[in-house]
Amino acid sequence: MASLLRKLIVVDDDPVDVRFVMRAFSDAGSPIEITHVADAEVASDRLATEAFDYILLDINMPGTNGMDLLKRLRGRTRTAVTPVIMLSSSSNTSDVNSAYENGANAYAVKPSTLSGYRDFAEGFTRFWVDVAVSP
Repeated sequence: MASLLRKLIVVDDDPVDVRFVMRAFSDAGSPIEITHVADAEVASDRLATEAFDYILLDINMPGTNGMDLLKRLRGRTRTAVTPVIMLSSSSNTSDVNSAYENGANAYAVKPSTLSGYRDFAEGFTRFWVDVAVSP
């Protein structure tokens, strides 16, 4: 596993899902520092001024949704190529296609168990941290 600490921002309004994500990455021993933001507008402001290595983004949130935030992020120089992984409860084909059309690097459906979240965190770390070359 890479020793360099990476920064991940999790944009999701569901506190239970966020706890699962944070616990799973911790259990996986990932070299990732996680910042949680529950609101897309707050996330947009943070991402305008702060650098993150990865963005984990939910679609369904009140106010500005994840898809709108994704479009905004892809239009900014600072976040145009930052890896964005959509993590949503939706497995709807139109959501999946829309996410990729708008610049998502990956799309995953939220697991239903903590062990599913652990598998996600381990897979995320193996690919995004250990294998992929970041911009």
